[in-house]
Amino acid sequence: MLHVEKSITIVDVMNEFTSKCHCKGNSPKRSLRFGLLRSTRNDNFHIAFTIIALFLLACLIAPAKVFALRPFVTTDADVVETNLVEIELGIFGLHTQRHPGADELTLDIPGIRFNYGLPWDSEIVLETVGELIDNEYKGELGIKEKQFAHTAGFYKKVWWRGSDWIPNFATETGIVFPTEKDTAGLNFEGTGIFSWYLNNLTCHLTLGGGTEKEPFEQNRQGLFIYGIILDVPLPQYKKLHFVSEYSGEKMESAILDHQLLGGFMWEGPKEIEYDIAGFTGLNSESMDWGMTMGITFIIGKTVYRREH
Repeated sequence: MLHVEKSITIVDVMNEFTSKCHCKGNSPKRSLRFGLLRSTRNDNFHIAFTIIALFLLACLIAPAKVFALRPFVTTDADVVETNLVEIELGIFGLHTQRHPGADELTLDIPGIRFNYGLPWDSEIVLETVGELIDNEYKGELGIKEKQFAHTAGFYKKVWWRGSDWIPNFATETGIVFPTEKDTAGLNFEGTGIFSWYLNNLTCHLTLGGGTEKEPFEQNRQGLFIYGIILDVPLPQYKKLHFVSEYSGEKMESAILDHQLLGGFMWEGPKEIEYDIAGFTGLNSESMDWGMTMGITFIIGKTVYRREH
């Protein structure tokens, strides 16, 4: 059962910032992997790709260690070792949605992704997020709805392991469960993932699709999914990484929903990885803004999950 204290001081701290946003988007989040963002800036689409291109040109070639996949929306072409368990735990998350009237504020407490390593270079993935929703936010938090969202189960397999500019290739397929309000029936998602492990850069590219059903509608529609992740170690602090992601989805006969994330990951003691990131939407179909923080750790053996 989810529980939240009646007074949450972080809302007062962020209220001044959120009052400066003026987004008109009001559609609910539709997909497991893209329940993050809504915003106003349409031409930031091109800025996101420019940033990614500059990062790619700036990096050198050589093997590098790969890190856990919090706090991203998409994923990588690697799996946890056989019989080991990796937990990606979202300790705290927050995102806002602007409406013509009162805003909608959602707390993600907690979010969890469970990865269990199988033979044949594969793994089982289970994930869900606990959401506390205030859909009448006027400066004081009052929880109106509680639900588990983005609940799904996936099977991921690595088909090819490359080196340098030759990427790993993996697929991830699974079922999205209807645990959110106004959802019914199972949906399917399948993606292909390419991962490049270079000296000063790790890059993951996800392309795929699935089915999606709008609230109160009977027919399912096709869904296109994509994302690119960049991981750059800071030169003076090798255990501290700058990370960024551009991701999006598009349903049939719907506006593109895309977003940009940036933050940091740190290799802490006892091989626990810590992360913190902020994100913003790039058009009216995306969330206004938000933040997330969490940890990743291994159960069964003290070794990093993803090694090239």
